[in-house]
Amino acid sequence: MICLLDLFKSMPKRILLFGVGGGGDVVSAAMLGLWLRRYGFKTFIGAVAWERFVIDPLPGPLPFNTFYNIKRISDNVIAVTKDTFVIRGSRKIKPQVAYVSEVINEYVYVIDLWSGVNGYRTGISKLIDYLGIDAIIIVDVGGDILATGNEDNLWSPLADSMGLACFNSFNNSVLAVHGLGADGELDPDYLLSRISLIAREGGLLGAKGLTLYEARLLEKILSKAISEASKIPLLAYKGFYGEYPVRKGTRQVYVTPLQTITFFLDIHIVYKHSPMASIIDNTDSLEEANSKLNSLGIYTEYNLEKDLLRHSDKPLDPQNIIHVREKYRNLLRNKISKNSY
Repeated sequence: MICLLDLFKSMPKRILLFGVGGGGDVVSAAMLGLWLRRYGFKTFIGAVAWERFVIDPLPGPLPFNTFYNIKRISDNVIAVTKDTFVIRGSRKIKPQVAYVSEVINEYVYVIDLWSGVNGYRTGISKLIDYLGIDAIIIVDVGGDILATGNEDNLWSPLADSMGLACFNSFNNSVLAVHGLGADGELDPDYLLSRISLIAREGGLLGAKGLTLYEARLLEKILSKAISEASKIPLLAYKGFYGEYPVRKGTRQVYVTPLQTITFFLDIHIVYKHSPMASIIDNTDSLEEANSKLNSLGIYTEYNLEKDLLRHSDKPLDPQNIIHVREKYRNLLRNKISKNSY
C-alpha cells in the first residue's frame, strides 16, 4: 500500500475522494475510497454531475433544480442517493452519481459547476466543514487534467480545469490520475511526459497498481454505473491488450497494463503547469469559464454539446460527431486567429 504520509503533510483521518471530470470519474473515486477503508480511513465520495451527451443531450452539467430525491447541504452542494433522478427536458435520467450511491449504499456528494470556480470553491469549503474533511484526493480518469489546451485530441478540458483551479486552493489535496489515456483523448506517452515534467519539480508523490480487491469493486460498480473510461483499467487488469473503441466509436483506446496504474501528483505543481486552470480561476459562472477557454482558441465539451444540439436532426454517429467537432473547433480557432491580428 502507498503510505498516505507520502501524499499528505500528516496522516489524515477523514478523506474526500472527488471525481472532477464528470461522467464516470466518480466510479474510480469510489473505488479508491472503498480501498482506503480497508486500512482504517474514513472516506467520503463526491463528484461533479456532468453526464456524457449520449445520456444527457442537453448542454452542460446537471443543474441542481433538475434533481429529485436529494439532501441539500448548501446552495452549492447536494447529497444524492440510489433514489435520486434528474428531469432534463423530456428525459428522466438516473445520473452516474446515483448509480454509485446505489452500489456503495451511502450518500454521494455533488458540487454545482454552473456557479463557476468561485462557486465550486465555496461548495467544497462547505462540504469540508460539513463532513469534517482533513484531506482530499481528486480523481481524474484518463489524465486530460494534465493538458495545456493546445492538444488536438483534447475533448473535455472545461470540467477538469475548473476542478484543478478549485482544489489548488485547498491544502492537503492530492491529484490521482487513473488509467492514462483511458478516455481516448490524450496519448499515454504524452501524458507520461507531462508527469515527468511535474516529477522534475518534486510533484510525483507516488503510484500504485490496481489490486484484485479494487478490480472486484470496479466490476461491481460498473454493473450499475456507466463509465467507458473507468472500464478500461478493468479490461487491462483482465488481460485485454490492443485497441478498444469508446465514446460511440469517435475515439480508440490502446489498452495496456499501464492503465492499471494510478499516479498521485502534487496539485499545486500541476496547477502551475496548467494555462487553462489559471485563466479560469476566480470565475463566477460556467459560461464565464468556458468563454475564457474559448478566448485561447480552446474548444470544450460544453461547446461540443451545444453544437451537437444544434444538429440534433442528424444521427449521433461517430462520423457526425467528429464532423461537428472539427467544423466548430476550426471556426473558433479561425476567429481567434483573425482577432489576434
